[in-house]
Amino acid sequence: MHFQFLIEDQSSAVLIEIIMKKISSRNEGITFNCKSFKGIGGFTKKNTVKETKSGKLLNDLATYLRGFNKSLQNIPAVIIVVLDNDTRNTKDFLAELNRVAQQNMIYIDHVFCIAVEEVEAWILGDEEAVVSAYPKARLQQLHSYEQDSICGTWEVLADVVYPGGVSKLKKDCPTYIEKGKCKSEWARRIGAYMDITHNNSPSFNYFISEINKRLYKVG
Repeated sequence: MHFQFLIEDQSSAVLIEIIMKKISSRNEGITFNCKSFKGIGGFTKKNTVKETKSGKLLNDLATYLRGFNKSLQNIPAVIIVVLDNDTRNTKDFLAELNRVAQQNMIYIDHVFCIAVEEVEAWILGDEEAVVSAYPKARLQQLHSYEQDSICGTWEVLADVVYPGGVSKLKKDCPTYIEKGKCKSEWARRIGAYMDITHNNSPSFNYFISEINKRLYKVG
């Protein structure tokens, strides 16, 4: 079974690669590939070349779905699109994503997994992993976080693990690229300790359940 991921950004890809290595080590015949983008972007309006070759996930979604729909048609495979909800209405956002797949006649197995609010929520869903990776993590901030809430999730994680908290991080890492490197480092360090069978994030558990459905089909 091949899992083809389309992922919003590099830090999310780092986490998913770690998760999939854990899964594939316990399941024979599993392969996976992660295609990460440079942010989420937005749904296209006129489908111009500038819109659809932006390097942003939503802009390029239809193009990549069609491409993998063709290239993976002769093997057991699934396309899993992972992206942040941010402040969107989850139900409406999912409907828009499914509409793109329907309009482009994507007939091979595919699923959209939305991290609510951001993929950092999946990391915060495993307190033991956070503390194992960062023994000096601020537990007060961690315990005040309401799981899968719309609250600026990556900033919460920064307050938990970064020396000086999010305000210090924004001074130390003023650019998007620098912040992205920090997020990737958190994903790498905490992801190594994560127990994928026990997590407080409903959106993470949905993601894992969709993977497990495909594993059971293989079995």
